[in-house]
Amino acid sequence: MKKKRVSLGIAPDDLQVGDFVSIVEPKHRPQRKLVMGRDEDGDPIMIHTAVKPNQTIPGVPHKVIGVSWPWAVFGVLIPGGEIDGPVIHDLRKIKCMRLDDNYVTAIRCFEKPQKENASDGDEVVF
Repeated sequence: MKKKRVSLGIAPDDLQVGDFVSIVEPKHRPQRKLVMGRDEDGDPIMIHTAVKPNQTIPGVPHKVIGVSWPWAVFGVLIPGGEIDGPVIHDLRKIKCMRLDDNYVTAIRCFEKPQKENASDGDEVVF
């Protein structure tokens, strides 16, 4: 019996529409800092020059919807089996890891959270 193995990286040319992958982004470089003067003690006053980009959480299944080098459009699999998106990534800046079918099926099997109305009229998600 031959087991399917989870790959440690997929070449962008091997991404197929319909595949489920996990997105791994490289660690971002530290933000640049500028010295904006000195305080009364002589210590430098530093400011950050850029905001950190949103990071993708590894292990979340992404369905390949379309590829047009260097970009790919993904949909995120949410518990219950629905696909949310689109999420667009630059394939030069990420690494895709193929996910085993059993992993994807396990997430599809979860029930969607039920919404119940609270007594004060606000919705609460459980």
